[in-house]
Amino acid sequence: MGGRLTVTEQITTGDFVAFISYLNLLTWPMMAMGWVTNLVQRGAACMRRINRILEEVPEIRDPSPGVSASRIRGEISIRGLTLRHPGQRTDVLRDICLGIHPGETVAVVGPVGCGKTTLLSVIPRILDPPPGTVFIDGNDIRDIPLGVLRAHIGFVTQEVFIFSDTIRNNVLFGGRDVPPETLTAALRAADILEYVESLDKGPDTLIGERGVTLSGGQRQRLTIARALIHHPEILVLDDALSMVDNRTEERILGRILAMRGRSTNLIVSHRPSTIHRAHRVLVMEKGRIVEEGRPEELLEAGGHYARLYEEHLLRMELEM
Repeated sequence: MGGRLTVTEQITTGDFVAFISYLNLLTWPMMAMGWVTNLVQRGAACMRRINRILEEVPEIRDPSPGVSASRIRGEISIRGLTLRHPGQRTDVLRDICLGIHPGETVAVVGPVGCGKTTLLSVIPRILDPPPGTVFIDGNDIRDIPLGVLRAHIGFVTQEVFIFSDTIRNNVLFGGRDVPPETLTAALRAADILEYVESLDKGPDTLIGERGVTLSGGQRQRLTIARALIHHPEILVLDDALSMVDNRTEERILGRILAMRGRSTNLIVSHRPSTIHRAHRVLVMEKGRIVEEGRPEELLEAGGHYARLYEEHLLRMELEM
């Protein structure tokens, strides 16, 4: 059209060139406007999703008013605890009664799905128990502020989470003013100090997203160091050493128990070498505690624990 108008002399050649130049000048601003509009729409959609999360009211909240507990000794008492997950028809835990003294190491064993993880998740209120069923130092955990309760509990699960950051920051996990010797002691207890020191930058080495540069056992040991560094009065290890071999697990557990002294420890494991280090063993089945006692006593009794022990030894022999 512009060429024809120029040929018929309805517009000059200069007008035609000027029009093309102005058109070219408008191209990038129009493209940028469309790009910005797209960004704004995407940002608005993301912000709506973020706001839904920020505005979500937690199901588990601090009591009002709460108990003025600033220090926890580690005494745990469970009285008639029965728990059912939302939407389920059957109870996960049934009439659990248990007392754990400060400084005691208790192992929890049982088949898959018997309620071990659920029982341990109740203690830091990851799952909320009914009122009047779970007590720490004589106080109902529902009356203890969450910040106080969880600050005194170290919880390590089988499924670990590692941040895309340095080893130091992964272990400190926001902690401040932690002396270097405390970090070293935690890494040594978790049996990962030698590996960390072999790295070029030591604890300041960056690790990939979710610890992609680490093996499964190294990730577990790193999260154990994270739990140990703040010296919690209650330590919960929920099958936290499942990705390491028997000898390494026994060595790590020995260091942990030596480091923690008179603190309370709850351990879920399927390996006899781990269980025999406990002062007491709880055997669970279908949400109930069916046996309780010292490991050697339960073996002599020939009940559920003895059967689980023999099954595990047989499984180990078949795998060798």
